[in-house]
Amino acid sequence: MAYTSLEEQELNEIKSWWKENYKSIIAAVIIGAGGVFGWRFWQDYQITKAQEIAAQYDQVIYSNTDATTKNAQIDAFVKEHSKTGYATLALLEKAKSAVQNQELSQAEITLKEAMTQAPDEILASVTGIRLAEVQLQQDKFDDVLSTLNLVKDASWAGRKNLLSGKVQLAKGDKDAAKQSFESVLENGSALEQQEAKVLLNNL
Repeated sequence: MAYTSLEEQELNEIKSWWKENYKSIIAAVIIGAGGVFGWRFWQDYQITKAQEIAAQYDQVIYSNTDATTKNAQIDAFVKEHSKTGYATLALLEKAKSAVQNQELSQAEITLKEAMTQAPDEILASVTGIRLAEVQLQQDKFDDVLSTLNLVKDASWAGRKNLLSGKVQLAKGDKDAAKQSFESVLENGSALEQQEAKVLLNNL
């Protein structure tokens, strides 16, 4: 089972957002901690370092190698650049490949690792949503709900309600599922609302 087109779009958007904003995020932290000196340090060292990491990421992710070799390269990259956004994104790509190969247990393990690597709430939330979806595919309903509690970014409220509703429906609690799906109509994206309407009509 591959990622849906919506999931692919969201993953591409989060990667684009990180590439565009990671410099300003780290710069803000350094400026706050060290003032002008911190900014000069950032200019002299961190930009070059970040560019090197970005280039290494692209080389690993877009290399034309077999799955085993690429996974080994991703593991090495994550070890070298632990707790960075690029480590998280690399693990998301590894999990995506596992899902496409029907290796859901491996995808779950990889996404759990990605959760520990995420340096901010945004990447932690998108990873948590991916993890919950993989757990749902394995009928791990209680795990899904536990994972969704870790998703703190409010922009994922619609997806959280949608997934919660699916778990509640699978457990036979149609009233709770109905409430969750109706919440999606209030705070979900257009595609999420469309799916929620279908699910509501089938209750």
